[in-house]
Amino acid sequence: MASKQPSTTLIQVPTRFSIVEPGVYRSASPTVAQVSFLGSLGLRTIISLTAEHPIPALIHFARTNNVDFIHLGTNLFQPLNDWKPIGDEIVKAALEIILDARSHPILVIDPVGIHQTGIVLGCLRVMQGWNFASALSEYRAHSGPTKHRYSDETYIELFDPDLINLPPSHCLPSWWALPGTGDDADDDWPEEVDGPKEEKKKKKKDKKGDE
Repeated sequence: MASKQPSTTLIQVPTRFSIVEPGVYRSASPTVAQVSFLGSLGLRTIISLTAEHPIPALIHFARTNNVDFIHLGTNLFQPLNDWKPIGDEIVKAALEIILDARSHPILVIDPVGIHQTGIVLGCLRVMQGWNFASALSEYRAHSGPTKHRYSDETYIELFDPDLINLPPSHCLPSWWALPGTGDDADDDWPEEVDGPKEEKKKKKKDKKGDE
């Protein structure tokens, strides 16, 4: 009689899961079969950007693993009366959490991992100094050729980084740097010119040479 082989359960990765920056992840809202994968991330925070209620398995995971589950879609959702696909309050709250390293590792989710998540993280790229074309390219890498929305892309293009309050400098993540403060920031400065003292020294040397 053949012995039974032990059953193996494959861990399923959430749809459109990817790493945004060290300690920052994004994906579609995980299914029951995908929730166990989250245990490998060592999460401290999950931000949900949808008004839909999370599945019980996800809530159980958060409570069991002491993960702070922040449901911005429910807390700040308001009917939109203009073209904006997401409320400014949701984007502001999400970015201020993402930029605070005390909330990391962090996972940002919405139902399909494209629209609300794409907008928030596209705005993060704008804050990081990415040009719009690069931010748009990343957004469409997740949306594919058929699921992108013009309103999402327009929101990213018109986003004003000055709306966001940064945490104290010692709480910013290690990958964060304000545009123009990186290693190449000095490249735009003009070359140093000789001051008055240096000019006088040069004139004296030239005079001696003439004698």
